[in-house]
Amino acid sequence: MTSPTKTIRSSSINCGHDGPCSSSDQLSSCLSINILPDSILRFIGEYLPKSSRAIMASALSRSVCFDSDTLDFSDIGKDLAPKLKDSDISNILVSIDAANRLKVLKLIGCTNITGAGLDPLRGSIVLEQIDLSTSDNATIANGEALFSPNFPWCFTLVEDSVIPILDNFIAKKDRALRHVQFPLVWRKKKSKQLVEFLESYNDAKRSRVCLCVQCDDNVVESSLWMNQTKDSSDWGLQSHTCYECTGHICQECEVGFCQDCKKQFCESCCTTKICDMCYSAVCSACEDLEVCEVCDTCFCQDCMPVRLCDCCNRNRCMDCMPHWDCSRCWKSNCDDCADEHNVQWCEVCEDEYCNDCRLEDYNNGELDCKGCRGLLLPRIMHEKEALSRENEMLKFVVINALNEISKDPSKVMCIESTDKVEQDDDCIVTVAV
Repeated sequence: MTSPTKTIRSSSINCGHDGPCSSSDQLSSCLSINILPDSILRFIGEYLPKSSRAIMASALSRSVCFDSDTLDFSDIGKDLAPKLKDSDISNILVSIDAANRLKVLKLIGCTNITGAGLDPLRGSIVLEQIDLSTSDNATIANGEALFSPNFPWCFTLVEDSVIPILDNFIAKKDRALRHVQFPLVWRKKKSKQLVEFLESYNDAKRSRVCLCVQCDDNVVESSLWMNQTKDSSDWGLQSHTCYECTGHICQECEVGFCQDCKKQFCESCCTTKICDMCYSAVCSACEDLEVCEVCDTCFCQDCMPVRLCDCCNRNRCMDCMPHWDCSRCWKSNCDDCADEHNVQWCEVCEDEYCNDCRLEDYNNGELDCKGCRGLLLPRIMHEKEALSRENEMLKFVVINALNEISKDPSKVMCIESTDKVEQDDDCIVTVAV
C-alpha cells in the first residue's frame, strides 16, 4: 500500500486530476518563475537594482526584466561583482540587447574580467559612456610599486581585449560615445595602443559640434578632450564632460577635476568647490570643504583645515582664530575659550595637555610634574572658591528650612539617602549630608 506521503508527492493539482502522475506530467507541472507574464517580472524588477535586473534577465533569458539604458555593477555590492566572469558579462549584455539599448556601462567592482565579455557591444551606436575602472586598488600605490609584477593583485582588464572594441565605437559614423573612464593602471603605463586610441578619440570629438550643458550657448571647443599632457597626473582623463550626465562643459563653466575621484561634474549633477589655498577641486560626493565662518574662505584637509572649537562649536580658520589641541584627548579650543578648556604647553615635561586632563591626573594622584601643577593651580583655586560659595549657599538654605520647621512642626521634611531634602510649598533643597 502506498503511503499517504508518497501519494501526495506524486499527485498534481496543476495537471487537473487527483491520481498519480507520470514523470512527464510531474515535470510539466513544476512551478517556474520563467512562466510568469512580463508584467509580473517587471513588477519584481522594480525592487531590484538595475544590475540585478540585468542578471535576472540573463538567468531567465527574458529581456523584459531589464528596462533601463544604464548598467552599473557597483549597485550589486563588493561581494557579487568580483565573482562575475567574462562569460557572465557577455551573457548579460546579450540578454538585454546591450548593443541596441544600453547607453551607460560601468564595470566598477568587476575585478575578475579581462574585457573579452564586452564583445557583444561591438557595433553599438547608442553607447554614450563606459567606465572601465573595475578596481580601486590602483589608488593605494605610487611610483615603482604600481608597475611591480604582483600589482594590482586582482586587476585583470586587458587593453588588447577592450581597446579594439572602443575603436569600433568611434569608427561608426553615427557614434554616440561621449565619455570614457580609463583605469589608473592603464593611464600610468601609457601603452602605445592606448596613446593611439586617445589620438583617434580626440580627432573624433573635434569633428562634432558640442554645446555646453550649463550655459547652452558656448560651443565646447577643445583640441584635447582626452588629456595627453606629458608627465601630467591627469593624463588619460577626459575633460569638458560631466561624468554623471555626460553633458559637455565649456571652459568658462567648468571648475576642474575632483582630485579625489578624478572625475568632472557639471553644477547640476554634483557641486564642485575650489580650495582657496591650493586651488584644487573637490566634489561634494568625495569631501565637503571646510568653510571659515568669519572670512568665508574654503579649505581642503590637505591645506589649512578649519578648526571646530569643542567649547563654543564655532568653525574658524587658524588665520582668524588660533586653536590649540590637547595631545591626549585631542579636544580643541580657540583663544576665546581658553578659560574653559585652556590647552597649555608645559615647559618642564614639554607636554601640551588641556586642564581637564591635568585635573583628572591630579584627582587620581598621578600629576607628578611640578610645571603641570603650576599650570593647574588657577583652575584648582577657582574650583575651590566655587565649591566654597556653593557650600555657603547650601548652609543658608538648610538653616532657613530648619527655621521654617521650628515655627511649624507640622511640616514634614524628609532627608533621603540621595542627599535630597524635600519640603512642601514646591521647594526642593539639595544638601550634602
